[in-house]
Amino acid sequence: MRPEVLLLDIDGTLVDNTAQHIAAWQEAFSKLGLAVDQETLRRQIGKGGDLFVKAIAGEDWDRRHGDAARELHGVGYQRRLGEVRPVPGVNELLEGLERLQVRAVLASSSNPDEVEANLKVLGERPERFLIVDGDDIEASKPAPDVFGVALERSGVTPEQAAVVGDTRWDGEAARKVGVRFWSVLTGAGREDELRAAAAEQSFRDLGALLGFLRQL
Repeated sequence: MRPEVLLLDIDGTLVDNTAQHIAAWQEAFSKLGLAVDQETLRRQIGKGGDLFVKAIAGEDWDRRHGDAARELHGVGYQRRLGEVRPVPGVNELLEGLERLQVRAVLASSSNPDEVEANLKVLGERPERFLIVDGDDIEASKPAPDVFGVALERSGVTPEQAAVVGDTRWDGEAARKVGVRFWSVLTGAGREDELRAAAAEQSFRDLGALLGFLRQL
């Protein structure tokens, strides 16, 4: 059954910015005296900053330096925005969803400024979408808050929706609210990680996702 609503992650799913986030986090930790390799950072990409720093450096370090790390990451990411591009096929996907009468809802743990910046990369207007961001939730992915709020505001049941994301954290959050998870290999997640997150469907790119939806 074709879903009435797609709950779309943004970073790594619609916007090709995984490398920029990793570089910004690596720079932030380095400035605060902590050396972290890129693969360690990649495995945690997809979590919100509140959980990301704890996962990398532990709760004690987060208490002492977490706010500074998150601020430095935000500055570093903004500086790299000129390098960020849309994920190939994203505009075709959004147009295709409109033709199929599937509502696109953007569900991100990122703060509103980052969401707005990413929408500018896509050439999209915020008013076109229902958007749930970090300001709307208490805990970021893999907590289920972002998808739970998105479902509530969309007015649909979990059975009427699907989550599309690029990391295992999207899948874990979707499972907690009973929404099917469809993964895309466009961002930080590796295929084995996404399978472990119980992805019901896995797509190599957004074009394959749109083709699947057309067949439903």
